[in-house]
Order: sequence, then structure tokens, then C-alpha cells
Amino acid sequence: MHLTEEKDRNKGGEHDGYGRVLKYLGIFGGAQGLSILLNMLRTKIASKLLGVAGQSVIALSNRTIQMFSDATGLSLSFSAIRALSDAYENADAAVVERCVKVVRSVALFTGLLGMLLMLVVTPYISDWIFEDSSVYYSGRFLALSPVVFFMAVSNGEIAILRGTRQLNKVAIYSVATSVVSLLVAVPLYSFVGIGGVFPAIFATAFLQMCVLLYFSLPLYAYRVAPFSFAVLHEGIDIVKLGAGFIFASILNSSAMWLICALLSNLGDGESAGLFNTAVVMITMLPGVLFAALDSEYYPRLSGAVENIALRNRMINEQVEVQLLVQSPLLVAFMVAMPLLVPLFYDGEFMPAVSMAQIALVGMFMRAMTYPVSFLTLAKSDTLLFVFFESIYNVLLVALVVGGYVTMGFIGVGAGIALAHTLDFLLVYSVLKFRHSFKLSGNVARYFFMQLPFFLAMAYCVVWGVSGWGYWVLGAMCALLSLVVSVCFLRKYTMLPDAFKRLYRKILRKSNK
Repeated sequence: MHLTEEKDRNKGGEHDGYGRVLKYLGIFGGAQGLSILLNMLRTKIASKLLGVAGQSVIALSNRTIQMFSDATGLSLSFSAIRALSDAYENADAAVVERCVKVVRSVALFTGLLGMLLMLVVTPYISDWIFEDSSVYYSGRFLALSPVVFFMAVSNGEIAILRGTRQLNKVAIYSVATSVVSLLVAVPLYSFVGIGGVFPAIFATAFLQMCVLLYFSLPLYAYRVAPFSFAVLHEGIDIVKLGAGFIFASILNSSAMWLICALLSNLGDGESAGLFNTAVVMITMLPGVLFAALDSEYYPRLSGAVENIALRNRMINEQVEVQLLVQSPLLVAFMVAMPLLVPLFYDGEFMPAVSMAQIALVGMFMRAMTYPVSFLTLAKSDTLLFVFFESIYNVLLVALVVGGYVTMGFIGVGAGIALAHTLDFLLVYSVLKFRHSFKLSGNVARYFFMQLPFFLAMAYCVVWGVSGWGYWVLGAMCALLSLVVSVCFLRKYTMLPDAFKRLYRKILRKSNK
């Protein structure tokens, strides 16, 4: 009797765990998906109006701003969530307001610091990247330095909304900012051309900050003390929780900036734009499906990190769902990439197709690596997390640039895929021994059942399979991948029971 009840509870807990993952995947993924569609519409219009050269300027501008933001911003949108969440759950309103004041003060201080740093360093960066055109671009890059300040303030407000469980506002914000970006950028690109890139970035960042303040100020009045030693000292205690994530963000943005700069120098001036196009395409779907991890999965994992069996089960649930949901979508993306790039961009961007197709194999590997990597943060194993990120970013730069030199754009895609594969092998091998983590048999089963579809499509790209053969094989791979995922997902989401209840309800109404 007791054994049966225990089995029932475990079974229900299992379904509850997968159901929770799928629920938040749907909420944040839906908002993120709509945002991405709006951003892709903006990108499509920009590619028509500005061409590949304009996309290169956009990529270099955004990568430069992101590098300074990550270097000085302390990744507040992530690192402050735990402290805010703890205060919101366990303390009174006064403690929460004090924590909000500290986060806002740190955001203001780091924003000013990042803006000043960009003002000092930007002329040297412009001279290196743009060479003969540096006089034209240097002043415009300098005018973008306040964007670092806007982003710092925005990151603080995002942390406040997430930490105080205002997740619906975070989802609305992601859509609203995409609408704002579209409405601001397109007219400027139309009337000013490439010169409109810089005011568009400036205006978009400012308006995004205003949207966040619109959501957060009714909850907590804006009180700051950015030059108070006591307040900033409290801020250090808050942000050091995410020190590894902060350093990882700096490494990643620096690596992406370096790749863009090197490809721009090695190529014909348009290689950085094509690389950025491929990166946008390959991260679009994973970005949608990873949207819930920072806001929901990480705090939950942190609370269970000392219970080895529970946290291993939570991680495996995330990996299994990501594999089952992402795999058919990624395979379909690989197949449809020759149609999607011209749809979202322009014919000039077709060299990015093969690059993006091969790189999507790396995104398949990342579906396993990303949820697992949160274990190092939850365990506060900062040095190990930094080690992983350092190795990955060095591999990424070396393999992407080396792939471009030896194989062109297909080599860039292969470099991305290989970097993610080696990253997964390293992360899992170390965590298995250091933190007793073990992937479930289901993860291995789902991975090896989906892998052949990715390899088949990669074969088509490398060997230039085209025409009806490509589309027939691609359609078969996408369909079979979907069938595999649905067969397993229906077990976790209890879809058969839901359909039976719906059928009985319809039948009762028809008999009346």
C-alpha cells in the first residue's frame, strides 16, 4: 500500500517537474519568440536599406557597446536576482526597498563608469577597425557611449522585476522593446542610411530604459546613492554572487567583438556582417527556448543544490525537455535556412546560409551544455565556471578564425559547431567528478536518436547536395525528428489524457 502510494507520488512529481519546465518554456519562449520575429522584421528592412556593409557597422557598433557594458556592468540583470529574490521571499518591505536602492545605485555607478571608459578607449578601437574611415566613425562611436549607461540602468531594473516576481512585466518588456526598436530604426535607416545606425542605437537604448522604468517605478520609488561607500559596499556583496557570470559575459562579448574585428580585417569588409547574420539566425531558436532558465530555473536550482539527487533530476529534466523541443525545430531550421536568410535579410547574405546550417549542430550540443552549466553558478564554484568560459571563448575565436582562413564561411560554421561540442565534453567530464553530476539515460537516448538527422543535413551542406534530393531528405529528417520528440513529450505532458478528456467533452455536447 505504502509502496504504491510512493510510486504514485514520484510519478506525479515527475510529471510536475516536466510540466513546470514546459510551462515556463511556453511563457517566456512565447514572448521571446514574438520579440525575435519583430527584430527579424527590423533586420530584414535594415538589410534591404543598408546592405551587408550596413549590417557590418551595426554588428561592430553593438559588439563594442556590449563589450563595455559587460566589462563594467557587473551583469546586474542576472547577478542581483538571488539577493532580491531572497529579500522578497523572506524579508519585510523595508528590506526589499533597501535592496532595490542598492541595486539601482550600483547600476547608476557602473553605468557612469562604463560610459567614461568607452569615451577614453573608443578612438583607439576606431583607428584599428576602420583605419582610413576612422575619422568618420570615431565621433559617432563616441556619441554611443551613453548607451552603456542606459543599458546599466536597464539591467538593474530587469533584476528588480525578476527578483520581485514581476515576470509578466519582463515578458511584456521584451515585446515592447522590440516594437520600439522597429519604430525607431526603420525611419532613420530610410532617411539617413548607414549614418542612421548610430542615432537608432542611441534612441532605442534610451527608450528601452524608459519602458523598464515605467514598469518598475510604480512598484518602488527611484532612490539611489551611487557615491555612498556603504551602499556600494552592500552592492559588492550582492553582485559577487554572480561574479562568474559577469566574467563570462565579458569574455563572450570580447570574443565576439574580436571575431568581428578579425573577420573584417581578413575578409572584404563584409565578413563581419555575414558572421553576425549567421549568429543571429542560429541563436534565434535557442534564445527563445532558453528564455525561462535565468528567471525560473536558476533560482529553483540554487535552492536545491545541496540535494544531489534532486538537483541532478532538475538538471536532467531541463536537458531532456530542451533536447526534445529544440531538436526538431533546429533540424527544420537547417533545412529551411536557404529560404529563411533571403526572407529575413537579402540575397547579398546568401554566403551566411552554409555557415549558419553547420553552426546549428553546435546549438544542438548547447541544448545540453547550457542547463548543465548552471550547476557551477548554483554551487558558487566561480573559478570553475570562469575556467569553462575561458576555454570555450578561446576555442571559439581560434576555431572560427581558423575555419574562415582554411574553409571560408563553411569553416566558420564548423568552428562554431566544434567549439560547442568540445565545450560540452569538457563541462560534463569535469562536473561528473567534481560535483557528482550524471546525465540520465533519457538524455543519452534522446541525443543519439536526434543526432543522425543533424549529421545527414550537415552532409548535404558540405557536399553541396541541392535540388529535389536536398528538400526530400531535409523534409524526411525534420519529420522524423518531430515524430521522435512528440513520442516522448506526450509521456511527460500527459497529452493523451488531455485529448481523451477533450474528446469525451465534445461527445457529451454532441449527444445533447
